[in-house]
Amino acid sequence: MNDPRRALGREDNIRIDAQLLQNTISSGSPIGITYQVQNLGNSAVAIADKTTVASYDADSQTITISIGSEVPQNGTMPHVVLINAGEKKVLTTAATAYVNTPDQRTPWTVAPRFVQVKVNVLRDLAPFRMLIETQAQRASSAAVLTDEQFDRWLDGNDAIFLNSIPVRWVARQRTGAELATADMRGTF
Repeated sequence: MNDPRRALGREDNIRIDAQLLQNTISSGSPIGITYQVQNLGNSAVAIADKTTVASYDADSQTITISIGSEVPQNGTMPHVVLINAGEKKVLTTAATAYVNTPDQRTPWTVAPRFVQVKVNVLRDLAPFRMLIETQAQRASSAAVLTDEQFDRWLDGNDAIFLNSIPVRWVARQRTGAELATADMRGTF
């Protein structure tokens, strides 16, 4: 974790270190991240580790990788990893950012220059204890959250933003099939 592609964030009693696995990115290529969550508090927290989404803001030229679930998809309980009080866990994930940029770079071309990691941490686990225990027993079906649990998820979720990491953007070379499809549609 002593690399220039490293980011750090701390909110209350949660410390998160993250590191990009590459410093050159392009549209459609996965952005790999290794992150370490350290719980310095007195109670356990959870992260929906299999939920990762990438978004791009052209104004700030930043790709944001959001780890964890701020809002549970389809009202179901996502897979969570527990981090007990005083515990440290290292996890890896990846997300793919799709950014449309022209093939030819000009001084006016807006392309991603930074990657920022955001980790959503669930702090209040009491309403979800039974669902978490069911997950630990390798239940095959996703558990549906009640309306009260859904509201408690939203209230108990905390987003921790890490500092932005500078990256190098490389325009992805289009394949012959992509060029032919673009030519038939009249777009380039």
